[in-house]
Amino acid sequence: MDNKPVITIKPYEDKYRHAVQKICIDNAGHADKPLEAKRYILIMYCNYYIEQEPENCFVAVNENDEAVGYIICSEDYKKYRKIFNKRYIPQARTISFKKYCEAKLDMLSHALWMKNYPAHLHIDIDSNYQRLGIGTRLMDALINHLKAKGVKPGLMLVVGATNEQGRNFYKKYGFKELAITKMGVAMGIDL
Repeated sequence: MDNKPVITIKPYEDKYRHAVQKICIDNAGHADKPLEAKRYILIMYCNYYIEQEPENCFVAVNENDEAVGYIICSEDYKKYRKIFNKRYIPQARTISFKKYCEAKLDMLSHALWMKNYPAHLHIDIDSNYQRLGIGTRLMDALINHLKAKGVKPGLMLVVGATNEQGRNFYKKYGFKELAITKMGVAMGIDL
């Protein structure tokens, strides 16, 4: 991009649903994958948050009010686990037993840190809008929101072990590495 675009951070609204889902699928490298693979990514890393906790989600929009990035969050692991087990794990089971098992493991991986990091997030930015400071602005919006709500003591995420840019971004922001697991690198920050 020649000129730096005007980006606004806004609370999530349902009108951004399809754009957020597309960014999620694209950033997971699933744009050319079969429908079931895309569906699984949305079940695991998108739909719960925008459907169950939209108040904890923010979007970055361009001057045309098009979502170009997002940060989505569950503020309480126990609430997340209860709803996710009831509504989203069965959706993963309709894809395959293997995806069901993967979904259970992924969801449970957050349980290891729920005492100190009950909130967790996912963040993605359209590849055409990366390296513009949008990630920092989205993170600021979410953390300020969680602090205002009194969410404590911390916030976590899991990033791919080979995603050095992501790991460096989170470290620069103040996250510390908690552990390296099969799911990736768990990182947390105190609120």
